[in-house]
Amino acid sequence: NEEDNDEDNDDEDEDEESDEDEDLAEEDNEEDNDEDNDDEDEDLAEEDNEEDNDEDNDDEDEDEESLAEEDNEEDNDEDNDDEDEDLAEEDNEEDNDEEDNDEDNDDEDEDE
Repeated sequence: NEEDNDEDNDDEDEDEESDEDEDLAEEDNEEDNDEDNDDEDEDLAEEDNEEDNDEDNDDEDEDEESLAEEDNEEDNDEDNDDEDEDLAEEDNEEDNDEEDNDEDNDDEDEDE
């Protein structure tokens, strides 16, 4: 009878140990899952951050392009203004030359 009791107690101890082992295994598994989820969250956050940076860089590139275009347009406008001034100056010189010639001709006509 005592042997039976000892065996029963041993069986109970084994059952308790296997329950504890199962609980520990389950706990480990939950911790692993939590770590996996944390890693996944970090990866997604990193990916989102990279996408945001890419978008910011694209916006920055677009801004730089539009500034470059604006600068180019301003330069072209300035070049055109300079060209217009040069042409006006040339026209004025031609007009003055014509006036001088007319005066010379008038003087010649008077001399004759």
